[in-house]
Amino acid sequence: MKARGWRGGISVIAVRLPFTELSAWNDELNMNWEQKFVRFVAERWVFQKSDPHAFRPRTLLLAFGEDFISPLLEKHKHFGTFYSGYVGGRLIGYVRVPPGTVILEGVMRSLPLTRVDTIIGLGTCGALQSDIDCGDIIIADAAQAGECLSAHYGFEFGQMIAADPGLSGSLTGFLRRQGKKVFQGPIVTTGAVFRETDELLRSWNKAGFLGVELEAASMFALANYLGVKSTMALMVTDNPVRNETSEVLRSPKREAFIAGITGFVGSPNIPA
Repeated sequence: MKARGWRGGISVIAVRLPFTELSAWNDELNMNWEQKFVRFVAERWVFQKSDPHAFRPRTLLLAFGEDFISPLLEKHKHFGTFYSGYVGGRLIGYVRVPPGTVILEGVMRSLPLTRVDTIIGLGTCGALQSDIDCGDIIIADAAQAGECLSAHYGFEFGQMIAADPGLSGSLTGFLRRQGKKVFQGPIVTTGAVFRETDELLRSWNKAGFLGVELEAASMFALANYLGVKSTMALMVTDNPVRNETSEVLRSPKREAFIAGITGFVGSPNIPA
């Protein structure tokens, strides 16, 4: 196949790779441009010549920025940017992406080539209520769209986008039974982290939002588009309404957060 030129400053060449299963993805003659480009990104960047059909986990932990999980995976294997491995005797998938939504879209649009049907996002956030402390956990069961990506997947700016209620409730209940301080409820996804003005913070606080971060609305919108379950677990690292920052990512609270997540994915609450 011929060279495609430059996209984002990187010269790319489309190459057919030997996937082991036939599907509509492989019938290039029937693909429109969106399908072709998704497949190109999946083959060349996300899975990087490995076979996505050999990626067997059904549950994917998707971390934003902070690497919470990879050192804990037992018998891990690489599938390009993805890992698979065992946590608590349960096979799971893991991928870490930078903060924001550009790489997130490529990763999630590649998931139909795999068995993944459950996604748990892992990240950090700022608290928007004065009773939420740094180191507490927020399970986002919905996010208000304040970024750009969700508008391309059926949601308007400012619209609430729901996570899977059963998965969110199950994760919250499990963490609370472990003695964690957990809040469950709606959050705000913003597209401008340095424009969290006093006026916005007051309005978000008054509306009852628990926290603010950068990716949840996009992740929930993409999960809805793909027909997979999703939720988001967030560790609180600052509280803008209290004008407070912290070092909790360098404290035992980080390990407690990780222990809660790994305990949940190793439990019967998660599909094998």
